[in-house]
Parts: sequence; structure tokens; C-alpha cells
Amino acid sequence: MEQLFELRPRKDLLDPTFEGYKLSLDSLPVYKHEVPVAVEHLKPNEEQFSFQHVKTFGLHNHLIDDPWSDEVAFFISKDLQIFKINLHSLVSQSPEFKSVWQLPRHLESRDGWFNASLSFAGPELAVVTDGGGVLHIVDTGVRTPANSHLWQAKFSSEDLGNSEPFKITHSMLNTTESNQSETLSVLALKVESIDKVESQIALSVFGCSEKETPFINCLEWVQYEHVDGHWSFKQLKRLAIPHGLDYASVLSPGKALCLIAREPLGIIFDSKKNVAAPLENNERMQDETETKVAYTWTESPEEVTVWMTFDKHTSKHDLVVKIESQTLKVVYKQQTYLDGELAHPISVGSSTWTLLDGKLEFILSKVDKSLSWNHLIQSDLRGRKVLDAETAADYESQAEGSGRPPVFSSEQLEECDDMPMDESCVFRFDGETNKFTHKAILSGQLLFFTQSAPGLAPAFCLRHDVDGLIWQPMGDELEQSWGCLHTAALQALGYIQASKEQRKFTVAPPNMTYAALCDAFSHVYIYRQSNCTSTGVEMVHRPTGRRVGNIARQQVLNIDSSEECLGALATNSFLLLLTSSSLFSIRVNSD
Repeated sequence: MEQLFELRPRKDLLDPTFEGYKLSLDSLPVYKHEVPVAVEHLKPNEEQFSFQHVKTFGLHNHLIDDPWSDEVAFFISKDLQIFKINLHSLVSQSPEFKSVWQLPRHLESRDGWFNASLSFAGPELAVVTDGGGVLHIVDTGVRTPANSHLWQAKFSSEDLGNSEPFKITHSMLNTTESNQSETLSVLALKVESIDKVESQIALSVFGCSEKETPFINCLEWVQYEHVDGHWSFKQLKRLAIPHGLDYASVLSPGKALCLIAREPLGIIFDSKKNVAAPLENNERMQDETETKVAYTWTESPEEVTVWMTFDKHTSKHDLVVKIESQTLKVVYKQQTYLDGELAHPISVGSSTWTLLDGKLEFILSKVDKSLSWNHLIQSDLRGRKVLDAETAADYESQAEGSGRPPVFSSEQLEECDDMPMDESCVFRFDGETNKFTHKAILSGQLLFFTQSAPGLAPAFCLRHDVDGLIWQPMGDELEQSWGCLHTAALQALGYIQASKEQRKFTVAPPNMTYAALCDAFSHVYIYRQSNCTSTGVEMVHRPTGRRVGNIARQQVLNIDSSEECLGALATNSFLLLLTSSSLFSIRVNSD
């Protein structure tokens, strides 16, 4: 059971006397530059029609900042080149756009791909995907404007994607205590059909069905190890998030995750250990005189037929069935019901299984048709060999009356039992136990998230009353109960953002002196906080004549472009906007 915790705002960061923003007509320097190669924003194809697809494509930010360097930014062009931008050069007539790496392109068509994504895991390491299922670990060198080092790929893999598109949401590089090796954690977000998700437990545990959730978010936490100069795959964990993922990050030192999502959600796959409840040995070794039968089976010279019975409302999404040449496994929801080595090899290609009214039937094709089977699963005495299907039905009726626990049915629920599905929560997921250890219910809407200091998870902004509060997930190095720290407040941002129906991006710089709301087309709204020193002019309070040094101010800009905004990035001095062909640099602060 998760430990409940609260997101407690710091009163010293709140301003109950805030009176609003004053509209400023002061102009801001805006520099427009043509990018060397156009940026292409991929859109969903006809088969990618779910809300999760639209969200993943539509909210993709093509501008990438670097936690280790505030002097550069990056974008990926339509021909999959990664360009480095020297931010200081944007105020001149000769901006510096340098191509630092060309992603290999393994297919000409990018139909159905996600937009390419880039994440910086360390001061000299990045992970990149082309959006089509290939992950690259890249040596970037020190990423400063003066460094002309071209990036080099150190490891490339298609294992994570399995030819399915994914987006990198976060990555983190950690060194082991002995400094003998490094571990790279990468979070990859997929939107998959529930029929194609590889899972060790049934997806129905999380309420998945073809009617309600034909597509779900899958978050894959993959780890790679760097030993003696070589990268290799270490481990993969997969979490199912049927109702969408809003935020995901790796917590330092790389042994836990922080997630924001709606329940239910949970782990469905671990490459190192099975997440389904195991079948205990004492369950296998029942006495022959006991009447409880877990399965029945019969054989002919060509094949073996196996029957198992479940609740009549059981669907294929309640089961995980794995047929291999020498093994057979059945998981019902989260519990393993059958798992073991077959008496003799079978032909997987010609073996099948069907489910009808809760009755699961296997037809296993023998490889050696001259052999007679004495048992189905080695060391499993819960099965009974029968002459035919009618005899099997007799055993099944006995099993139904022998005390098998009834399966819970949603038809038993009344209206008062219904759990609201619109509440998002922040979770801590422990990678060692595969359990959610901490949980807090969000009382406000998630507004945006932003980069933090190197080595920390990205911070996120939640609406609190009318304000926007910045929360920093804690690392696991601190010797105190885990939680999220309130680090800054953006006055009235929650109220303001609710009124901006055309808003596409919300960004704020590391020092939180302003917030910018960017529409999909043309308009940008900048809200300077009262602690921002670059107010442009000194204000005077008319009734008293008192000079007011710093006030909160609003500025509205109309960007000279008919193209859609594809990316936005805020630094302490500049606000950057990216379209398909142009980069706009707005000098927000001069200090």
C-alpha cells in the first residue's frame, strides 16, 4: 500500500496581496532567423486515432534545452540532423546553427513515426530516437558554444522499440558506488494497441478493454550499463497507464521513478523477474485423492487437448497465455495458474488456444507423434487426464463446487462504490520492489513541467487556487521521507492559463522571473513576476507619489509568421519560438 503524502506549499512563496498584472506596451527586441534546414512536425496517421496519439503528437516540443549549459539549445530538422544553437549569437545578424550529428535513417517513409526526440542524460551523454523505434546513445562531448566536437554514436538498439514508435521523456546517467560502471536509465513513452502489448499479467487488471481503452500508454524504463568502454542492455520494465501519462522522470540515483497519471496503473513486465504472482510448489504437489482439478487434458496420436475453466465473463484481456516448444504458461489477471515444462516438445506454429464462455481450450500439436504422454506438466499433480471432452466437463463441474474463490464482477458495484476517474496523482515507483511506495492526490491541474538543475528530475507546475506552484521531486539520496518540494510560485498563472484556449506551450526560465504562454499561431503572452528586475520603466503610485520599483507586468507579442509554433524554450534572458522555417529570439531580460 502506498504511503500517502501531501504537497504542502510554502507560505513564504505565496503572495496573498497580489493585485494582478499591469499591461505594458513596451516593445521587446525580437530577432527572426531562418533555420538552415526546415523542421517537420509529424502528425498521426489514420490508424493513430486515439486521444493518447493526439496528445503525444500535438504537444511535442521541438526545442530542447540542456540542463548542463544555459548557452545552447537544440532542435532536430526534417532530415534528422541535430542542430546546436548558440543563444548569444541570436542577437546578431549571423546566428550560429551548427549541425552536430546526423541520425541514421533506416526507412524512407516516416508514416506512423513519432517526432524525433532528444534527452541529455549527463554532461557529455545524450540519448536520441528517430521516432521510429531506434534508440541511440551518443557521446556529445562538452556542449558549449565554443566546442566544435561532433557527436558520436556509442550504441544503437531496436530492442526497445520493436519497430514501434516511442518518445523519450527523460533520461539520467548514474555512476555506481565503486565507480567501476555507469548505468543509463531511459524512459520511453509508447501508445500501443492493447492486443500488441507484451505483458506478464492480464491488462484487464487495469480496466483495459477493446471498447473502453483500445490504445494505452506504456512507459518503458530501460537501463543500459557502461563497463570497460562498452554499452550493453541491462534491464527493461514496462508500466501500463491506460488513462494517459502526464509526467515521468527518473529520480536520482536511478532506482525509482516519479509519475503523474490517473489510476489504475502498474507494472506489467520485467525482463529480470516475472511480475505475476508465482504458482507455489505446494499448489502443484496436491494429493491425487483431492477432488480439486486445475485443468484436464486428453491426447490423440497427433495432438494434446487441454481445458481450463474460469469465470464465464472472462475475456482474452484477463489472460496471458504463453506457448513455447517445451513450456506452457497461463496467467489469469495477476495470478499464475499454470506454468511448467511439458512432457514432450510441441510444434508452436500449429498449436492454438481459444476462449469461449470462460472455458479455455488448448490444442497442442505433438512433434513426435509416436510418443504417449503420461503427464502434461512435469511435477504438477493438479491435472487430470480424461478420455474425452465430456469427461473433462464432469471434472469442471466438480471444480466449480469445490470452493474455487468467486471472481469479482463489476455488476456487483453500486453507484456509491464507483471510484472517480478524473483525479490525477503523483507517484513514486520503486524499481527494486516494483511497487508504488508514495502517492499524493493532486488538488490542481498540471500546467507544465520544466528542466531543473543537472542531476535532478524536471520540476512540474500545478495550479493552486489561482497561482501556479513549482514542485521539485526529491532525489532518493536525502535521508527523509520522499516527497516534492515547493520551490517557486507564478502568480495567478493558473487563472490566466485557463482563459487561453489557443495555448500550445507554457514555459518558464530556471529563475522563474517570468512565464510565457505561446499560442499555436502568432500570439505570445509574457507575465513578468514582481521579482523580475527588468521591468522596463519605473512605476509611480499616483495617490501617494510613491515610486514602485518592481511590479508584475503583462506583455503581448504578435509574432510575424503564419506558421504553427512547433517549439518554445525559456531561458533567464531569452524566449525562443520555433516554427517550420524560422527561429524567433525574444530578449526578455537584459540582466
